[in-house]
Amino acid sequence: MSRPRWLRAGVVGAIVGCAGVAPLRAHAQYVPGEFPVGVPGYGEELGVTVVSRVRPLYEQPGARIGDFIVRANLDESVGYNSNVLGLSGGKGSPVIETRPSLEVNSDWARDTIGASVSADNYQYPSVSDQNRTDWTAAIGGGYTIGRTDLTLSYAHLQQHQSPTAVGAPPTSTPIPFTVDDMRVSYPFELGRLQITPNFEVSLWRYGETTIGGVTSDQSFRNTNEYRGGAAFRYALSGATSLIFTAQGIRSEFNNQPAGTASLSSTSVLALGGIDYQYDGIWRYQALVGLEVRSFDAAQFNTQVAPIARAAVIWTPTELTTVTATLLRAIEDPTQAGTSGYTYTAAELRVDHEYARNLLLRARTGVDVASYLQNGGTQTAVYAGVGATWLINRHLRLSADYTYTTQNRFTSQAPIDGGPAAGTVTPGYSQNLFLVTLHIGL
Repeated sequence: MSRPRWLRAGVVGAIVGCAGVAPLRAHAQYVPGEFPVGVPGYGEELGVTVVSRVRPLYEQPGARIGDFIVRANLDESVGYNSNVLGLSGGKGSPVIETRPSLEVNSDWARDTIGASVSADNYQYPSVSDQNRTDWTAAIGGGYTIGRTDLTLSYAHLQQHQSPTAVGAPPTSTPIPFTVDDMRVSYPFELGRLQITPNFEVSLWRYGETTIGGVTSDQSFRNTNEYRGGAAFRYALSGATSLIFTAQGIRSEFNNQPAGTASLSSTSVLALGGIDYQYDGIWRYQALVGLEVRSFDAAQFNTQVAPIARAAVIWTPTELTTVTATLLRAIEDPTQAGTSGYTYTAAELRVDHEYARNLLLRARTGVDVASYLQNGGTQTAVYAGVGATWLINRHLRLSADYTYTTQNRFTSQAPIDGGPAAGTVTPGYSQNLFLVTLHIGL
């Protein structure tokens, strides 16, 4: 099942890291890799955990070429997926996943520039129509003005939406789509107050898939998204800050079939909360707020929904980290004739350093899509365990197991081949086991 890596994704773009809030994005729950965190303008994580802690004996050194650091990686995974399509009694298959990547970053005293390119190839020998290759390329830079950087960044993603993703239409083949994302931001320092205006444009384009054995053109989901606003951070002390962000979003669906209701919408959202980053037992960031989304089509009611983004890190000992995360957002529609859904994701993760070079982990969580206009709900619950052996600076060996169960209740009939009104779509369970060798140069 595809689920959000929400510390790099979430409610809406351009709530920027330089204001202390990781970028939050619509759509992103089905973007498997999201944007590369090593490129200026993309990605930020909350504090240091057992996983992200620096280990000098096992840190990938990279190669220095002039004033640039180059890091090349290859991850090769093999395993088994017991239910590739996420169907009741669905077929299983061996899995072979190959993930090469290359990242280049400057090492200057002022200004920054970084670029990356990565690919992700999935092979399912027993279900070959699920084979796919995703790739991402990004570049970003910061020009130092005073004490802060004016950041410009661009990313292109060539991805597929998995049939098992929460909120996905009932397809039998992955849905190809591309994203072109451009963003700009600059933080103004005014004593304890930091104000970060930001603007972002994202262009989403979709291809064809198969629903109920029939080819289905998904280009009605093609969207131009424009987001702008500002994030405000006020430092109360060295460790605690108050955060407030306001955003306006315009989603324009530019390829609607003739005679169908427009899916275009305008949203306004506001989030506020606290950020506590003391490097001690507790670290947390909690933002809550409200989003109001109005639609161009009169048949869709204006939606007012609470939204949230929160993360709490508890470090009871130097060897153990417990992380709890929560995300709630309004997402754009994935089926013609519907107006989207609210998406809620919660996860609890425990990471433990069993030995200096052996890391253990366990996690459990739930993803819920509640379709607007009384469209029913879809729920996925998952749990998993894993271990990583740090062999040396260049090699890591990991093993992971995840169990997922998902069901969906539908109270109205979706247009694109969904079940009849008032029915319960048969749920499914999935067991996924992977062994991964990581090579870093």
